[in-house]
Amino acid sequence: MATTTNPSSDEPKNTTLILTPDIASEAAATAQKWLEDAAGQALVLKQDLLVAVRAAGCRLLAASSSGVQQTKETVEWIKMEYATREDEMVAKIKEGIAIAAAHPNLSSGIAVGVGLVAFKAPRRFLIHNTRRLFVSEEFLLSQAEAKERASKAQNEMERGRQTLIETGSKIQRELRYINKIEREALGLKEFISELPGRQVSEYQSQVSGLISKVKQDRNVLGRVISKIANYGISAESVMYFDGNKKEA
Repeated sequence: MATTTNPSSDEPKNTTLILTPDIASEAAATAQKWLEDAAGQALVLKQDLLVAVRAAGCRLLAASSSGVQQTKETVEWIKMEYATREDEMVAKIKEGIAIAAAHPNLSSGIAVGVGLVAFKAPRRFLIHNTRRLFVSEEFLLSQAEAKERASKAQNEMERGRQTLIETGSKIQRELRYINKIEREALGLKEFISELPGRQVSEYQSQVSGLISKVKQDRNVLGRVISKIANYGISAESVMYFDGNKKEA
């Protein structure tokens, strides 16, 4: 039962919204268009990230601190932009699935599938790039360790250690965000299980695949955190750095 307010009266009126085939078809078409646009935006975003990484490739290979920093700033900006679209995409996928389940003759299910696929691809690339940044920073530290008693070895080791602490802090934040996405995906899966329609099992399978990918991302970053710990950098140091950054 939907409630609307008459401008000429202070008393609300109750009206029943009837979902006619035309309205349902229009809603499904809108959801499909949004999801297709979202999928396209996700793919464009992935291409932008590829261009950014290629542009910084020579700096990463040289492992210069300025090149690493510039690449990290680029990745952080793209992550922020993608996180906003990712949250919106969850809501729209949920809306599209609800419409498709109620009206299996409509084509919105195709867009839902496209949305789920696009939802996974850029995140996988971001995780890969986070690992790549870690490798370049780890290289800085290992180079410093190899320089026996060099005059600037201690400074380079300290800089490498601080960089790894900062990287660990960013990975911890990424892990918290991954946990949030996993909770949203689990909620979406539970929502789907309560819907009627023959396509429900297909949607559940797609969302299960998404949850599996998210868990893989978490495991990848967890292994990076473990490698950071091997350099004698504790989780407390990473959390302390993260806390101070938030206060600042």
